[in-house]
Amino acid sequence: MENYDLEIKRIKRNNYIVFGIFTALVLAVIVVGIVYQYQHSFSTAKWERNPEERTKIVNDLLEDYEIVGMQKADVVELLGNDNTDYGYFNEENRFVYYLGAERGLISIDSEWLILDFANEIVVDCYITTD
Repeated sequence: MENYDLEIKRIKRNNYIVFGIFTALVLAVIVVGIVYQYQHSFSTAKWERNPEERTKIVNDLLEDYEIVGMQKADVVELLGNDNTDYGYFNEENRFVYYLGAERGLISIDSEWLILDFANEIVVDCYITTD
């Protein structure tokens, strides 16, 4: 009977350990998901504050906002002034926004958001590298 009680205690202890590990893993996954979502969600403040990190939030921007068809003034309000001082891709009726280092394992180039305008309205929007 004494061995039986010891065995039950050992099994209960193991169950508590397994449950604790499982709970910790679930909580870790939830925290990582929340952090990832926060880091990859667009806001104008993040866009303006961290130009080098824009590659993380540009997809959320393009999913949440219908850029094509926007007025130029609305684009400036949402994204701020474009990056004409870099000299890349500059053309008349075009806004160029630096997004940061190219996504991927080997980041050699930079990524850019290009917005083309006609009559003060965005007619094309795409991401390219230099």
